Amino acid sequence: MKRELDALFRPRSVALVGASANPSKLSHVALQNLSTGHFRLYPVNPKNQEILGLRCYPSVLDIPDEVDLALISLPAELALEPLKECVRKRVGVVIVTASGFRESGDEGARRERELVEAVSGSETRLLGPNTMGILVPSIGLDTLFIPRDRSERPTAGSVALLSQSGAVSVSFLERARGAGVGISSCVGLGNMTDIDENELLGYLASDKDTRVIAIYLESFSDGRAFVDIVQRISPRKPVVILKSGRTQAGKRAASSHTGSLSASSEALVDGALAQAGATRVYDEEELVDTAKALAVLGKISGDRICVVASAGGYGVIAADLIESVERGAALSMAALAETTQRSLKGVMPGFSSVANPVDLTSLVTDEMYDSVLGVIQDDPGVDAIIMSLELQPPNVTDRLLEVAERRCRSGRTPIVVSVFAGERTDEVVKVFGQHGVLAYPTIWRAVRSLGALARRGSHLNMRK
Repeated sequence: MKRELDALFRPRSVALVGASANPSKLSHVALQNLSTGHFRLYPVNPKNQEILGLRCYPSVLDIPDEVDLALISLPAELALEPLKECVRKRVGVVIVTASGFRESGDEGARRERELVEAVSGSETRLLGPNTMGILVPSIGLDTLFIPRDRSERPTAGSVALLSQSGAVSVSFLERARGAGVGISSCVGLGNMTDIDENELLGYLASDKDTRVIAIYLESFSDGRAFVDIVQRISPRKPVVILKSGRTQAGKRAASSHTGSLSASSEALVDGALAQAGATRVYDEEELVDTAKALAVLGKISGDRICVVASAGGYGVIAADLIESVERGAALSMAALAETTQRSLKGVMPGFSSVANPVDLTSLVTDEMYDSVLGVIQDDPGVDAIIMSLELQPPNVTDRLLEVAERRCRSGRTPIVVSVFAGERTDEVVKVFGQHGVLAYPTIWRAVRSLGALARRGSHLNMRK
């Protein structure tokens, strides 16, 4: 049976109400972004006969075919009548992008109630208002009103994002692209007058293209229902949430942004999310980093970490971040087996440290790194490895990148790479991400990702 929200995520036809031939208009940008999609596209504007080579229709009612998804890109005071026409047309889902609804005061709240009344009891669902809409890279569905040359989109992948903020969405998408992370979908929640985060979570739970669900929320439409849904989903799909409005100032800002109320008890929210199995994060960088870790590795089976580096200082910093409770990930430094240490002595310089952290020194070579990683991956007392990949030592070549990728993809003990490659760092991290290797540009971000993976593993073990 065709699911109701398929019209949002997999439309066969899309109408853009308020399409403009003026390149400076947001609706023109949205039309350009939609024009390369894999669906039938219908611009709607009574003042134009054609835009971007596409026939323009006076009203959505004049479109001769069925319409799955409609985007209303008009000011708030003009959105109601086109929405009513979409209801008459039996459009599956309508996205209203305009702000100026309940987040703006009493008059806006009245307008929002009228939108809800217009779709109530009908076959039409409403996303928004006050939203950028949806991005589904696999089918070229892109309602965002930001030019692609200003903000490049990520490729198709396995991470879905639900966000109450357009700016957070754009930040997430740009960071994901830079990290080589692919996106299954990105949905702007807006004011959540009809379709809310809980319904979207339920849809994504059974979406075959989505492995990880990332969420930015300023408030819950129904907190108890949210926790229940996450609890059902989390054994199969990780849910990562950045929940803002943790302070009184944050709560006031959330109310003025989306016109919704933030939870009153931060401790209650934190405890409920943890019990449900959600991974909570606290800024937009951590949201992307954690979603990336869970998409690539899923989990690690314990908290015993081994650090391999060619610079002693990096090893010391990593050890502190791994074990520190207050300023670290509260993990453990693995105790390497005697057999492991004997094997390491056979492939490393005599003055090197074969304890954890393993210090390869500046005499490191590609071959030495390869052998050391292989030895440590065979140690049953190690749950994961941080590889500090440095391209500066004189006997290291770009072949080390291939060594890292092969070892990471071997299916043995998981490896997270911390990249130190000067001006090439971001490029190396991105390419690694595209090849399914978990890599970060700093030690802390690599350690932090391992913390999330260890908590995920612990949660799944408790659910058995």
